Formats: sequence, C-alpha cells, structure tokens
Amino acid sequence: MFAFVAYNEIILNTVCIESILRVISRKKLRDYYTNNSQSEIPLTEWYYKMLDVNASNIQVLRQVFNSVDSVYGYTVFNIGGNNYRLITAIHYNTQTCYIRAIWTHAEYDKPLNKRQIETR
Repeated sequence: MFAFVAYNEIILNTVCIESILRVISRKKLRDYYTNNSQSEIPLTEWYYKMLDVNASNIQVLRQVFNSVDSVYGYTVFNIGGNNYRLITAIHYNTQTCYIRAIWTHAEYDKPLNKRQIETR
C-alpha cells in the first residue's frame, strides 16, 4: 500500500510540474513598470495568466490572450489595450518563457527596434 501511495504522489507531482509555465524573469516586468506605472496592472495580469497556461503552441496562447503573434521566432503580446509590446521567446517543450523586451507601441514601431527583433 505504501508503494502505491508513493507512486500516486510522484505522478501527481509530475503533472503539476509539467503544467507550470515559468516566466523568466519577473524582474524585467518590475523594472519596466517601476518607470512606467501605467503598465503595472496589465503586465501583472499577463504574468499571472502565463503562470496558469499550459501552452503547447501559439494557438493555445491565442485562446487565453486577446492578441499574440509570432514575429521572427519571438512571441509578441499586445498588452494594456495595445499600448505595450511584450517580446518573449517561449520554449514550449520546457514550458519556459523568456522576456526579451518590453516596449510601448511607438517604440515597437521604430525601425531600429524592428531590426533588433529581426537580427536576434
């Protein structure tokens, strides 16, 4: 009986670990909204939604978020009523989301920043 209980705990723990999408790093979000206070609520909402998502591809993310696109291999989220762009690199196989940049809509549209995304 003990072996059976231990086996079930291992299975349950494995399922929980696999379903958590890790966001690296929350510090980038904090640093950004410390200087841009209007972005705090939408970025915090995005963060907690990402923790609950078990995304195997971008189509799953599109079911959770209003606007998300794949741009040159990055996943770009429109945040805060299209005011901010959150550029991420998501590794679906490891359930890891790396935050690469956070820009306002105007910053995202600058040719220099678009080239940065294209050449990364």
